[in-house]
Amino acid sequence: FFFFSPAKPRDPFRMLAAVAALLSFTAPLASRPVATRGAAVSMGEKVLSLDNMGLYSGKAAQKAPVRVLTRIEDLRVLTSLAEAGVLSAAEEAGVFSKLESAGAFSTAEKLLPLVEKFKLLSLFEELLEVEAGLLFTAANFLIVFTPVVLTLQICGFVPFPQGPVIPVEALACLSTGAAGFALFATAFIIGNLQEEPASFQQ
Repeated sequence: FFFFSPAKPRDPFRMLAAVAALLSFTAPLASRPVATRGAAVSMGEKVLSLDNMGLYSGKAAQKAPVRVLTRIEDLRVLTSLAEAGVLSAAEEAGVFSKLESAGAFSTAEKLLPLVEKFKLLSLFEELLEVEAGLLFTAANFLIVFTPVVLTLQICGFVPFPQGPVIPVEALACLSTGAAGFALFATAFIIGNLQEEPASFQQ
């Protein structure tokens, strides 16, 4: 601060020097806050991240899609099937003729529209993006549902069904068991398809 006597006129050069000194003052570098990244906000294919220095953009990490036919080719499923001679052995054993006489092929032909009706192919395609471990967990839960219910009933924690409830419980137990085994097989197939080829692991 500069104090001037009221009897003396103020010096304009000294005033300009004082203002320039105040404007030229900058805080030391050590006192400046360090830029730290904050939360990232995803917008479509881009990611906007906010820190105390402003916004910066980056690309969102995307999971590589699972290509079913490519993975089947990498796993050499058809070659293994040919080398094992499964189809030849089934033909020699008359499996196809027995299935044909039993009407298995006509039954399968009638079930083909149900695959499109219930969108099973699109469901399988969506399950390819789910971790196989989660599918195994859900499958195990469905498989052990019936044994757990029976154990609780035997121990007296859950009453046994009576009357019209018996077929309902039986149907529920059979449905959960069948769904659990089907999901377990699906999880096994998806787990093999989700594995990276050996050429990329090395």
